[in-house]
Amino acid sequence: MKRRLIIMCSFLLLFICAGGMPTHAAEKKNIYIGLHDKMLPFTTGEAFIINGQAVAPSEKLSRYLYIKETIKEKEGVYIFEKNGQQLKVNIKTKEALLDGKAVAPAVTYTENGKFYIGIRWIAEQFGFQADYLSEHKTVRLYTKAGSKLSNEEFLVANQPFFDRLKSPPPAKKPVAYVTFDDGPSAQSASILKTLASQQVKATFFYIEPNISRYGAAAKKAAAEGHYLALHSVTHKVNPLYKSPQNFINEMEKTNQTLKKVTGQSSVLVRAPFGSSPYLKQPFRDALVKKGYRLWDWDIDSEDWKYNTSSKARILQNIQAGIKLQKKKGDQNVVILLHEKKITAEMLPQILVYLKKEGYELKAYNPSAHVTQNFWKDGRL
Repeated sequence: MKRRLIIMCSFLLLFICAGGMPTHAAEKKNIYIGLHDKMLPFTTGEAFIINGQAVAPSEKLSRYLYIKETIKEKEGVYIFEKNGQQLKVNIKTKEALLDGKAVAPAVTYTENGKFYIGIRWIAEQFGFQADYLSEHKTVRLYTKAGSKLSNEEFLVANQPFFDRLKSPPPAKKPVAYVTFDDGPSAQSASILKTLASQQVKATFFYIEPNISRYGAAAKKAAAEGHYLALHSVTHKVNPLYKSPQNFINEMEKTNQTLKKVTGQSSVLVRAPFGSSPYLKQPFRDALVKKGYRLWDWDIDSEDWKYNTSSKARILQNIQAGIKLQKKKGDQNVVILLHEKKITAEMLPQILVYLKKEGYELKAYNPSAHVTQNFWKDGRL
C-alpha cells in the first residue's frame, strides 16, 4: 500500500510540474518556489501552473539556480549552461538537447513577450530534485548536497514566509529612482555626501574615460551601495550609433573598465541622448543578446541647460514631472540628472521633496527590474 501511494504521488508530481495535465485547463494557479532550505523571492503571480505546467520566468529562475542563460533570438534557441553542461532548447519545436543528446521535450510558456520555463523540467536536467508541497503551493528544488532539511522541516523553517502570504500586504510606496549621467566627475564627492547624509541610494550612468580619471569616486559609489551603470565611451552620435556593433562595443568597453576599477560589472545601459530614435530594432536585439537592460527616464530635470542663476528650475521641472506621473498612476519613476555643480547644489532639496511626496528612493536592482525605455520593449 505504501509503495503504491509513493508511486501515485510521484506520478501526480510529474503531471503538475512537467505539464502532463490536460491542456484545456487554462486557469492560472499561483505557486511559490523553494531552493534547498529557503524560499526564493518570487512574488505572487510570478510563478504559476497553467495548462498543468508549473512555470517560472526563465531568466529569473536560471539566475537563482546559477544557470547561465543565452538567447539566440534569430534561431529561436535558448541555451542554458551549468557546471560544464549545456542544454539547448528550440522554443518553436520544444526539442531539447543536453550535451548534444536528445532529452524530454522542453516545457515552455510565453506571455506578453516574457519566456517561462518548466520548473521541474529544467531543474531535473541539471541534477535537482523537485517536490511539490501542495498544501503550501510550493515547488521545492534541492540536491542532497545542498539541503539539510526534510520537507517537513523545510515548511517549519519557512513558516514566516507562508504567514506573510496570509496577511494583507502593506500598502506599497511609490518608488523614485534618482539617476545621474556622465560621471564620475569632480562633483561626485558632493553628490555622494548628500546621498549618504539622506540615506539614499542612487543609480550612476558612467562614461568610460571618466571611470579611469575619477576611479576613487567610482570605487566610493560602489562601496556605498549605489548601482553603477553604463553610458558609453564617446557619448557621441557618431560613431556610437553607426551600427549595433559599435554601440555594443562601447558599452562592453565601459563595462570592462568599470569591472577593472570597482570590481563590479553592470547589466544596465542608458543610451546617450535617449534611446529614441537611435536604438531601432537591430540595436535592441543586440542588447538583448548580450543580456543588457535599458533605461531611459520618466522625468527629465533638464539640469544640463541651466546655470547658477536659474538652477531652481531643476527642482521645478521635477515637481511638474512628479505631478504628471501621479496623474498617470506610475508607481516607478525614473528621474534624469547629471553630475553638474548646480545639480549637486540642488540635490538636498530634490531628495527632501521626493520623500515629502511619499516616494521611496531606491537604486536600480537587477533582481527587481522595472521596464523603462522609450520603445516600451519588455525584453529590456
